[in-house]
Amino acid sequence: MNPSIYQLISFLLTYPNQQMKEILPEIREEIEELSTDGVKENLQQFIHEVDRLSLDDWVAHYINHFDFGRLTNLYVTYLKLGEQRERGLELLKLKKYYEAHGFEVTDKELPDYLPLLLEFCAHVPVETSNEILDMHGKAIAEIQKKLQKENSFYHILFEALFIQMESHGLHVVTEDAI
Repeated sequence: MNPSIYQLISFLLTYPNQQMKEILPEIREEIEELSTDGVKENLQQFIHEVDRLSLDDWVAHYINHFDFGRLTNLYVTYLKLGEQRERGLELLKLKKYYEAHGFEVTDKELPDYLPLLLEFCAHVPVETSNEILDMHGKAIAEIQKKLQKENSFYHILFEALFIQMESHGLHVVTEDAI
């Protein structure tokens, strides 16, 4: 079974490691099979960018933008709520939303972690994925905007994500996000 586009983007947004570096040729082959215009080209461009980097440079770029970047971390409720008490309620609601749709969430990662959210989207009907992506679309757009401003090649994955979302009938508001 071919992984979905959401699954591919989720995987590529996770912390880079040696295994990821080694399977880039396989990922490139999976991307070649895609038919969604724009998604394929953006994913190919991203793979080209990371393939030319050493693993250490890729990891350093990732850490710089996602681990140390307060405005570019991958937690979709963080930009709006930070460490406020309301964020805890949002995280609990999100976990219950996943569970209501048969998706088991571990305590390994917070429920608002974008790769986890995209993994969920890969396993539910389009209507359900659209609903949750619409809920967090502004935050996702804001992360992409900041990554683009910082000249991070990770913004390319967000472009692919937006094209995929639009192909499922979901329009993403990218201006004046949050």
